[in-house]
Amino acid sequence: MYIPYNQSGLFMKPTPPPPQLPYSSTSMASTHADHSDAAPANFIIFGEMGVGKSSLVNLIAGKRLATASSGAASCTLDSTQYNIRLPDSQREVNLYDTAGLNEPSMNSATYVDAAAKAYELIVSLQENGGIHGLIFCIRGGRISDTVQKNYSLFYEVLCQKQVPISLVFTNLENEEGDMDNWWTKNQAHVEKSGIASAAHACITTTKGYQDVYEKRYLESRKKVLKMLHELVYGTACPVDAHSWCARVFQKLRQLLAPGKVPWVVGKSRAKLMQVLMKRCKLRKEDAMELLRRMEEKV
Repeated sequence: MYIPYNQSGLFMKPTPPPPQLPYSSTSMASTHADHSDAAPANFIIFGEMGVGKSSLVNLIAGKRLATASSGAASCTLDSTQYNIRLPDSQREVNLYDTAGLNEPSMNSATYVDAAAKAYELIVSLQENGGIHGLIFCIRGGRISDTVQKNYSLFYEVLCQKQVPISLVFTNLENEEGDMDNWWTKNQAHVEKSGIASAAHACITTTKGYQDVYEKRYLESRKKVLKMLHELVYGTACPVDAHSWCARVFQKLRQLLAPGKVPWVVGKSRAKLMQVLMKRCKLRKEDAMELLRRMEEKV
């Protein structure tokens, strides 16, 4: 059961997985001075094309930094980094706007390439202090097959459930009553879809024509900034990217046949293939290529 913070619009899940946000809202203020000069906190923003990732970056920044990609253009396989200083705490954060999987312009080859680029991003983030959080941007509505693919690949497979993930539901400016009503109506559907989170926020990323949604826009910014504040004051979750595959195989060996002979390695790889194919719904040849690309980094 999700528990709301008082008047914040941010909902927290009390038990893992996934990893929880490290500080309460009451403890947050006392840590600002201690961390204002700390190394930037790193967040990956991911989701399908058109859900509002770039608009979310601009919402957080309080100004226009990111430009939405054209639907006619190919997916930018490399992530775009934005450096932002949070208000109040003045804590520096790096937001990595990352191409979502299975976008309309993507074919099978670029699908695999995008997954490999996401992994390369995690390698880079580990080298620069680790990952403070994943931010999954989802259009308010039914949880689609593509949403589940993105969740599985970024959170379950690439990050092995070691990184706190927050859900940001967008396009809710026309939600009747409070925007958080969307969660009340759809929580069961989201959880039944196998998507869990440390936090979530129901927002809009547009002020609308003649600023008709400005009040909801400002409310949305407060929600997202609160979520980021909660994440930046925790210790970054390390993803040991250079030994990612080796660690996964070792863990699977422990589960499948601890202390047994080397043939278990093959079974471990087959098990990971099964995860990629069943949970991420990759074709066999795409899953094999993704594994090959990952193994090159070990």
